[in-house]
Amino acid sequence: MLREAEVVVLGAGVAGLTLARLLWERGRKVLVVAEALGEASRPPVALVNPLRGRRFTLSAEGERALEAALAFYGRFVPLHLGVFRPVPEEDRPKVAGRLSRLKHRWEKEGVLLEEAFWLEPRPLLARLAEGLPLLRGRVLAWEPPWLVLEGGGRVRGEVLVYAGGGRGAHLLGLEGRHVPGLVLTLLDYFPRAVSYRVYLAGAALGGSYLPGEEGYRLPPPTEGEVEWLLQGAEALVGYRPRVASLWRGVRFRLSSFLFPVEGGVALTGLGSTGFLYAPLLAERLAERL
Repeated sequence: MLREAEVVVLGAGVAGLTLARLLWERGRKVLVVAEALGEASRPPVALVNPLRGRRFTLSAEGERALEAALAFYGRFVPLHLGVFRPVPEEDRPKVAGRLSRLKHRWEKEGVLLEEAFWLEPRPLLARLAEGLPLLRGRVLAWEPPWLVLEGGGRVRGEVLVYAGGGRGAHLLGLEGRHVPGLVLTLLDYFPRAVSYRVYLAGAALGGSYLPGEEGYRLPPPTEGEVEWLLQGAEALVGYRPRVASLWRGVRFRLSSFLFPVEGGVALTGLGSTGFLYAPLLAERLAERL
């Protein structure tokens, strides 16, 4: 088996599929190679919020990234607007100084980011993949201009794009942090997202991350992680939501997200900011290719 395209994208998570969709819409001959849609991009809910963490850090280019994410994802799936961030009184002056270009409204206990949002990743990935040339297979080697597949097949690209996250990082010798996270799916439903230490959005409770590791590993959930999440939820809403099931994924984190590699470009290592940054970075890369 031999396939070829102008641009071959390795990886069908949110970054890879967003880039492939943008190139395909521009009339480029693109091929996506992946074992499956998603992996780390398939949690029950994705929170797209540029004001992050307990220190209320504004992500670099956060306003621009949020604007791009709203415009792009809104073409494919419903977006649930509004993320409420409880803000301790002593932190309010600091937080207020970071919100000048974000649409927001102060409430009694914190701030509502009116254009931050949550979405359901699995329908999004399916919609992004519709119509795209997609070759399902496991890549064993990155040998530009070839990708070597399990079973002996090869794929040739004028440009190769690595968007495969942590599981395939060894193919390029990428060294980053592999951070296992846990999301609980719930019987309770939270239409407006609330986020401080953990987040509640839709039927999901997330925000648990184990210490980063050097290699890819998918450890089983622990009682301690589940308890930590439930304690965080109780602090936010005053009770413990009812748990239906668990989802475990591994986020891959690098200091740079878009950089040249042998034979092409890497768009990877976004960690928990993948859904925030994917449209902005993919648009920049699509313009360059």
